[in-house]
Amino acid sequence: MNVLITGGYGFIGSFIAERFYKENHSIFIIDNLSTGKKENVPFKHRSLICDIEDEEKCEKFFRNHSIDIVVHCAAQTKVQLSVHEPLIDSSTNILGLINLLHLSQIYKVTKFVFCSSAAVYGNNVNTPLKENESLNPISPYGISKMMGETYCQKWEQLYGVSSLIFRLSNVYGPRQHLSQESSVISTFTNQVLSSKPITVYSDGEQTRDFIYVGDIADAIFRSVMSELSGIYNLSTGTEISINELVNEFSRLHPVADIKRIEKLQDNISRSSLDNSSIKAQLDWVPMYSLSGGLQKVIDFYKEEKAPIDKQSEQKDEVVVTKRIPFLSFIENIVLFILFWAGFYFITPMIDTVDLWIIYVLLTALMFNKSQMVLAAFLAIGVQFYDLMSEGRIWTSLFLDNSILATLTIYLLVGFIVSYKSDHQKIELQFTRDELESAKSKYSFLSKIYEDTLQVKEELREQILRSEDGIGVIYQSVKELDNLEPEVLFNGAIHVLEKTLKARKFAIYLTNPNGYMRLAVKSNDPGFQPAISIKLEQGSLSEKALHFQKILFNMSLDPVEPSFVSPIVQNNETIALIICYDVDFDRLTLSYRNLVDVTSRLISSSLQRAYDYINEINKERYIEDTNALKPTYFKRMLENKQKGLTELNLSFIMLQMETRSYSIQELSSIGSLLRVNDYYGYDEKGELYILLSNVQKKDAQFVINRLKQQGLYAFLTEEEAVYAG
Repeated sequence: MNVLITGGYGFIGSFIAERFYKENHSIFIIDNLSTGKKENVPFKHRSLICDIEDEEKCEKFFRNHSIDIVVHCAAQTKVQLSVHEPLIDSSTNILGLINLLHLSQIYKVTKFVFCSSAAVYGNNVNTPLKENESLNPISPYGISKMMGETYCQKWEQLYGVSSLIFRLSNVYGPRQHLSQESSVISTFTNQVLSSKPITVYSDGEQTRDFIYVGDIADAIFRSVMSELSGIYNLSTGTEISINELVNEFSRLHPVADIKRIEKLQDNISRSSLDNSSIKAQLDWVPMYSLSGGLQKVIDFYKEEKAPIDKQSEQKDEVVVTKRIPFLSFIENIVLFILFWAGFYFITPMIDTVDLWIIYVLLTALMFNKSQMVLAAFLAIGVQFYDLMSEGRIWTSLFLDNSILATLTIYLLVGFIVSYKSDHQKIELQFTRDELESAKSKYSFLSKIYEDTLQVKEELREQILRSEDGIGVIYQSVKELDNLEPEVLFNGAIHVLEKTLKARKFAIYLTNPNGYMRLAVKSNDPGFQPAISIKLEQGSLSEKALHFQKILFNMSLDPVEPSFVSPIVQNNETIALIICYDVDFDRLTLSYRNLVDVTSRLISSSLQRAYDYINEINKERYIEDTNALKPTYFKRMLENKQKGLTELNLSFIMLQMETRSYSIQELSSIGSLLRVNDYYGYDEKGELYILLSNVQKKDAQFVINRLKQQGLYAFLTEEEAVYAG
């Protein structure tokens, strides 16, 4: 079965996913990663990262996967947050649930499992609480869970979505998220392993019903495999006081101290759920004792703590390696002292070398411009000092042209070297940025490739569910394993012919002006659809384009085609698939489903192809134009030649006048062509135009239109005409 677990990367959800996976079921996950971690589910699965209230993304996920079971674990579980931010709580716990119930209804989910909470009972001391006890939640969180149960029951009554509701007691175990509102067991474990005092509220006599997460996962798995429905408590049925819990911790691990603080407001004093109903109906009992479960939790967090400590050490090392403030200034002064000392030792022996210009050069290379300027003035300062030692009056030195010239030379040389050094640093940073951009682009394209393979497998599985698609699709879907839209249109015709068993298909590109242009057609000698079609108001094609859904000729109108299927990208109909030769008696429900699945297969493949084209836009086209670069023009020409050979799709290649074209001229050429025409440069630097589905008279019309703009094109009999 295909099992969807919402919140599947979280604490409880990941254990449920693991339980189903071990029984060879396919796992699907929706999670927003607010508390969950992807590493919690290391085995093969498919996932969607989003909020459960996101209608569009969740609907697309349901549509692309045939979900059999939904286990709804995703929720806002922080009680205090629900008190202070009730809108956030209700958005996830109510609206998110309604969204999933609605999608389960539409896509025929066989069972919907809802993880509710003991919080629906409120502060009821009639423990252990049975399922028929009155509900009186004391927090918005408990209220949202109670309303969630009502929605599940009503969806079953109104729409037949079989629901199974579990009220969970205090669940504990490994992978539980640590926060201010963590469960008491995960909080105690963290305090014990950190050698901190255990914090106990009030006298510690309040009780809870602790159940290990593995028992929860097992119960849910067993219930899904059975015919069970209704509302059940999932618990151990045993009350454990907080003091007893502390004693159990003390037995398993040394406890530093116990710190008792004031009781929390609205804290439930006693809590225990009766589990006799689920045990009787499901032949299930909790397998883990409190001691055994706590030992697993302690062992888990011991292993988790080591990597955390190691990260902390690495962070400390990073802090140590930070640069000391004014370090450049200090290093500059040290360098100055060294040169000053060298000046008095070397100058008497070698009088021709100006050591100070070397000092200025070094500071320009090693430090920033401000340090270089300081170095220049320090060097001049030394010379000031020497001249004053020889008896010169210091005020006269400011009028000494040689001193000013020397300072100017120092500064000029320093600025030139600094500029060159900074320029190299900028180029290096630019190169690094380009490398990161290339890595990001590679990652994006790899993701498109992976998504292409994944969606192909998903849609192949869907098509196999239709009785007409078995075996045929395995051969035909290979036609859509391409990221070039031009190739995909050609491949789409083959897929349509093979899967729908017809010989007269045409795909028309839509245009805002109300005309459609033929993009590709079946290679049937007797089938010659119009190159251009005007959309008539009320026609089958016009309705399919407007309503964006497949329409069949159920009225047997002889003027209309057998069916019209829109290809929609980003909520816009970009093309229409039109079939002309399917008999009315073949338009069964099964056949119409096959048309729907095949159309979606083509649309999905085209979407990824267009994403790919947009990503490599700079590599594919001359900048700011739609003119193809030589590599991509050659590839497009090969695609056209293949279309001529396989589908008898005629095209004409025009050669532009040999000269250099400006960006404006290239853009002008593109504006004069249709959406399914192309232009670009060959490897010799010659500019060509590829006109799709045209004859010589049409080509002459394009030549004349270009000529009016001062652009000259011609065709040669040897290589320019390709007509079927």
